[in-house]
Amino acid sequence: MSAISVEFEDLLLGKPDQLDPRAADLVTAAEAIARATESLRGLIDGQISRSTDALAETASEVARSLSNARTRYRKTGEALQTYAADLRPIQQDARTAISTAEYYDQKSATLPNDMSLREGDLLRAEAVEAPQHQIDEIENDLRRLRQAQSNASSQVQDARQELYRARDRLRAIADTAIAKIETAIDADSDSAYDNWNQFWEGAAGWIGDWAASVLKGILEFLGELLAVLVAIVVIILVVIIVAIVLSLIAAVIGWVALAILAVVIVGSLLLTFLIRDGLGTPKGPSTPKEGFPYPKRPSDADASDSADDKTAQDYGDLFEEVGRQDVIGGETATDIRVIAITDAAGTVIGYRVQLPSTQNWSPMNTDGALNDLSADAMLALFPGLETQYEKAVWDALQRSGALDSDAPIMLTGWSLGGMMAGDLATDPRIADRVQSVVTAGSAIDKHAGEMDPSVRVTQVNNRWDPVHTLEFVGYDRNDVPGPNWQTYHPVDIRIHNADMYGELADDLVPEVRPGDEIFFADDVQGTYEQVYEMEYSRG
Repeated sequence: MSAISVEFEDLLLGKPDQLDPRAADLVTAAEAIARATESLRGLIDGQISRSTDALAETASEVARSLSNARTRYRKTGEALQTYAADLRPIQQDARTAISTAEYYDQKSATLPNDMSLREGDLLRAEAVEAPQHQIDEIENDLRRLRQAQSNASSQVQDARQELYRARDRLRAIADTAIAKIETAIDADSDSAYDNWNQFWEGAAGWIGDWAASVLKGILEFLGELLAVLVAIVVIILVVIIVAIVLSLIAAVIGWVALAILAVVIVGSLLLTFLIRDGLGTPKGPSTPKEGFPYPKRPSDADASDSADDKTAQDYGDLFEEVGRQDVIGGETATDIRVIAITDAAGTVIGYRVQLPSTQNWSPMNTDGALNDLSADAMLALFPGLETQYEKAVWDALQRSGALDSDAPIMLTGWSLGGMMAGDLATDPRIADRVQSVVTAGSAIDKHAGEMDPSVRVTQVNNRWDPVHTLEFVGYDRNDVPGPNWQTYHPVDIRIHNADMYGELADDLVPEVRPGDEIFFADDVQGTYEQVYEMEYSRG
């Protein structure tokens, strides 16, 4: 590392590409809070039942706090987005200036020696009375070298001036962002718990590493604060609805006491869920499953006695496969499979990602499967949060090589697995490669407005199964399934079951849709499956 790069390294410490999406998360959080506030006010307004008076007063206070928090997140996110956008050109100019300075600084270091050598040549030529054209040539070389030295020195000084200006620009945008955020915090401080002023003490002194340091603090507070907000909103909504209905037949004092107890219990659970998923990291596979990846060929599968050794041929097979993944992982581990559909030449032509459903129903799960009650609640109530389950899926995609490829992707699962598939299909990291989403008994309509219209979405939802209707947060008037969404509504008394959905899919959709053939080895001649199977648990 050169001396000049060390001197101005503060200009390159910020990471705008990492900061920008995180800032966008804050803006998204603000929008989610705004929707929750509107819903909360809608339930409060116009209610005159005596049994809900005390709760309505509490709910009104919560709504006011939510409104303040929403302003805080929005202004903070917008300030950070502006900072990230302004930081990019500053860093680009700084890198160019450092590169220029290093080049000419190195050139300046060699020129004195070159001039000294030519000056010696000139003395010797004059001493032996060499021909005039030789002396002229040496003198011309010396002039060029002296001019080059002067030019190099000037270029270094110009580059330094550019770096000084970049530092001034960086200070200016940092000061602007800090001022905007401090204004939002000072104006909207609404409780001792939600007080960021202490965090921002001394913030004006941060320059190059400001973005990374600020971001870390914001995200830590974000997980904790939103845990409280989401818990309060959900519980107040539930309590008010229950109180309105039951007040007609119950004593006022009894139901208020019950409502308060519900707030304490369920609110504590949601707080635990959000902090655990938002801040935790899953235990990844220390060693992938034996034979990783293991091949499955259609010809071998036809002679197999085990259903799990056969290659999937249709959507019904997919639902049955993820059902077997549920059994393999059980309550202790989350079994995720990334299947690379590979042609005879060894080239991957598509990836099929199979995601398991909820298997661990313990609210106190701290070391078991990631696909648990906590993941269900967070995906339904706060879809913008990256749960440990989702982090595990991204790890599996990385380990399988899917993220380093440009091959198309199918996402599939049932129940919670389907909800995760719908959520992943809108993630910009893979959204342009997702061509198909296949789910059963899963609430994914909330993603219709965000999902690319070209994506083939195939849903099988039992009419007696309530799970696929639980869209909760994120569902709005723009989430209208397009022409590429095919939804089947059979009726079955088994309600919610993987094997049931496999059988229903076999009856309703016996052939895969045009375009989905590449995700099934049986449907493309000469292809086979490379199965990357990984297990994760809570960290």
